[in-house]
Amino acid sequence: MRSKAAETIDVGLSEQKRAEVRTALELLLSSPSFRNSKQSQRFLRYVVEHSLHGQDDQLKERNIGIEVFERAPDYDTGEDPIVRVRATEIRKRLAQYHQECTDSSAVRIDLPAGSYRAEFHFAPVAVETTAPTPYRLPWVAMAVVLLVGLVAGGVWIAQTLRPAGVVEQFWAPVLSSSKPVLIYCGQPVVYFLSREVHEAYRTVRPEHQRGSSPVLLDPKAVLHGRDIIPVTEQFVGIGNAHAAALLSSMFAARGKAVELRYANDLSFSELRSSPAVLIGAFSNLWTLEMTGQLRFVFQQDQGQRRILDQSNKRSWALKDLAADGKTPEDYAVVSRLFDSATGQTLISAAGITQYGTRVAGEFLTDGERLKEALGKAPADWQKKNIQVLLHTTVYKGTPGRPSVVSVHVW
Repeated sequence: MRSKAAETIDVGLSEQKRAEVRTALELLLSSPSFRNSKQSQRFLRYVVEHSLHGQDDQLKERNIGIEVFERAPDYDTGEDPIVRVRATEIRKRLAQYHQECTDSSAVRIDLPAGSYRAEFHFAPVAVETTAPTPYRLPWVAMAVVLLVGLVAGGVWIAQTLRPAGVVEQFWAPVLSSSKPVLIYCGQPVVYFLSREVHEAYRTVRPEHQRGSSPVLLDPKAVLHGRDIIPVTEQFVGIGNAHAAALLSSMFAARGKAVELRYANDLSFSELRSSPAVLIGAFSNLWTLEMTGQLRFVFQQDQGQRRILDQSNKRSWALKDLAADGKTPEDYAVVSRLFDSATGQTLISAAGITQYGTRVAGEFLTDGERLKEALGKAPADWQKKNIQVLLHTTVYKGTPGRPSVVSVHVW
């Protein structure tokens, strides 16, 4: 059998082709990759329908922001990147769906990078052809093939029998799962000053007409409630992003599929179906909820954030934490739970501030640091729950190598 090249059609489709695309779309949106994200469903349905009819003028960032995400007609796409962020997430979900989909007859729907126009790839059409006459290898060639097979088999056996490194041992329950690992970053609340405040400030400080210099208000300036605008679902802290990037690279090197999630794009049902990594603490309510009964927990008391050891009530706080979040030191907790409330393996990496979260991500991907921390752990730590309390010093905004304060294995 021989196949023609896959057919790609995105304009001028017949009604039959459009029906096939819509059927494939419904199957896709009901899959685990999409069914728990209403925003992703609305986005993809919008771009598919307009792509089916060749309505490229409707597939602009501003139009999508207005029609799909209910933004104001004059909203600033530079300040509000919701369309670009969601498009990136949809591309990852599509890649995951197509990787897991085994139906070769389905229409493949893609959203190419740099575009909001969907592409449709239809299944190849098979045609009959005459089977080729079998070719018999000379005995010398057969011997070479046999030798190559023996060598490859020997290499495979050697790799299989080689003891796994400490990183592989720590992450074994996640790497062995057939499901993609969910990496979830929480959502910090960011407060914007209103446009009126910015305009008034630039009037008295004309050198700030352009650029991204901070607004430095007079300490005696009076602000009203309308001048301070809370913004959610748009930002990720530097420490969270750093940890997520390290973990994604580590999983990619080991052939493990990853799904990155942000803000409200994660449900408890998803946590019940896949292993997950929760990044961040006070910006991540899932971390606070899922680790709240463990020995080392994050707490906030009268505005002060700390890590508490619930076994003896000892705590670690940042006495020199500045109002802008800068600090000369930080503490972090790394947890790995086999028997989490989700029924799946759950790992959390979080600091009191973003510096601790950053070093927690570095710790989880560094075999030397893991080996050092677990050197005195029970011999069967690979099969147990683990918490590691870390401390780091921060110099000019960069955290140093963390030291291990305590290790709890149970």
